Amino acid sequence: MKRLAILAFAMSVMAALLTGCHTSKKVTTTDTPGSPNSEVVAVDSYGYLSRRLGISIGKHDKENLELFTVAEKWLGVPYRYGGNTKKGCDCSGFVSQVYKAVYGKSLERNSAAICDKNCSKIRRSQLRTGDLVFFKTGSSRKINHVGIYLKDNKFAHASSSSGVKISDITEDYFINHFYAAGRVVR
Repeated sequence: MKRLAILAFAMSVMAALLTGCHTSKKVTTTDTPGSPNSEVVAVDSYGYLSRRLGISIGKHDKENLELFTVAEKWLGVPYRYGGNTKKGCDCSGFVSQVYKAVYGKSLERNSAAICDKNCSKIRRSQLRTGDLVFFKTGSSRKINHVGIYLKDNKFAHASSSSGVKISDITEDYFINHFYAAGRVVR
């Protein structure tokens, strides 16, 4: 009798685990909008992207879901100076490829030129999802780093030390090296 009760309990737990609620939303992302190379990615009610990107994503973020999906696919790509592929990229290569995939917009190939030629300057307090953030790092007197602002003070960028990652713009390092925020003229 005791074994039968334990077996029944174990089976009900397994049934609950196997039939648990799971919803998914299909998101279409493309290398170039409308291209035949589009791929479909399933995400679980925004939770997967929220966890991977370290931001809160909900139904109100629907218009930015493609940006979040494409940026997430680049996470962990190693840094390679001058690179712009998933085998290796630098910061402007990453930003350029994401912008082309999500918005169909070609950007300049280095961070200073992107800031000067592709963006209108905005205040940091005006940052919206998809805007760009520019930095002067190290001893450089010119812009030498760019990232894509996501939300919740987080931005995606290709770090020379750890590849494509998500960082917080309010970290001391980024506060001390912040130069400008820009909105790409679309």
